[in-house]
Amino acid sequence: MASADDRRWAGTAPAASSVPRRRRGSVRRTITIDGLRPGGIDGPLLLVGAGRDLATGVDGNAYLVDAAATSVVVDGSGGRSVLQVFAEPAVAGLEAMVGERAGSGFRRALAAAAPELERGGSLTHQLLDETPVVTLVAGSVPLRMGLSGHGSGATGKRKLPIGVCAGWSEGGALAVAAAETGRALVSWGPPAPALDDGDDDLAWHPVEPLPPQSVRRRRLVDVWRGVGPDGRTASAPIRVEVRFRDTYSEADASETVVHEYGLVVRVDPDTWTILEAEAVPGPLPAPECPAAAASASRLVGEPIEDLRSKVRDDFTGTTTCTHLNDTFRAIADIRHLWTAASMARAERPPS
Repeated sequence: MASADDRRWAGTAPAASSVPRRRRGSVRRTITIDGLRPGGIDGPLLLVGAGRDLATGVDGNAYLVDAAATSVVVDGSGGRSVLQVFAEPAVAGLEAMVGERAGSGFRRALAAAAPELERGGSLTHQLLDETPVVTLVAGSVPLRMGLSGHGSGATGKRKLPIGVCAGWSEGGALAVAAAETGRALVSWGPPAPALDDGDDDLAWHPVEPLPPQSVRRRRLVDVWRGVGPDGRTASAPIRVEVRFRDTYSEADASETVVHEYGLVVRVDPDTWTILEAEAVPGPLPAPECPAAAASASRLVGEPIEDLRSKVRDDFTGTTTCTHLNDTFRAIADIRHLWTAASMARAERPPS
């Protein structure tokens, strides 16, 4: 596999090859956002989102809690402005996002256009919330295709993002490569094994094959209640397990890992504050990236519902990772998920 830069870093750890089995009495949120260019590399970027919330009863039956789909069309000329936006179920006020930037400021604009989305912990909000960073990841596609001078891979005279995250530390592999070659270091990650449970067709919502030279973000969030010291679930903390992965589809449609993390969290069921959090890095773009996993410990003591603002305000700099931060933000919805799943199990028949 040819690279615009001969220095390649194989990755920090093996890629995950499965997801947890759905547990009885749990709820699972799965999302995918695909970054596609149906009109060619110089055409608009199309972000296609899909997701599902699925409860599993104590009897093992599955109950649909929610399903959503989104699409965002982003100007491909460099301005990254939103040209079109769509959501199903429909969202009032979403048309106000047309003309906003798909990068910095997108989330603030979304909160102003449709404030009820975030407050309700909705699946649609989670899909749209991924827009800025999936747009960023998709910006590396031209360089991966060997097209220097295109996209975010070509640094030129642009100021490098030194200090923005662990990977872009001063003197790190990304910074050195950019300084010496004029191009950002593109890590050709390992092959991406299937993230599924081979025995469970409901492990994920339906996911189509990713077209060549496209990117995909996947995230799975499981929420359940364990067993407390007295052997009863009533005294047990809420448990959360997350699998996150970004991939790139090569010219032959084989997927390779760009970013991957696992996250395990325990939450007090009375106060909904975090008792314990551990992030486990998978393949990442640079040797400095895994250090960001330690930032998960800073979640301890934080209320779940404040995580989006907490991460936005405090999780910055070289002790953090943009993509891990998004994974922290995603668990802000687990109280909503848990409540909605309980209602679904009681009120809806098995699927």
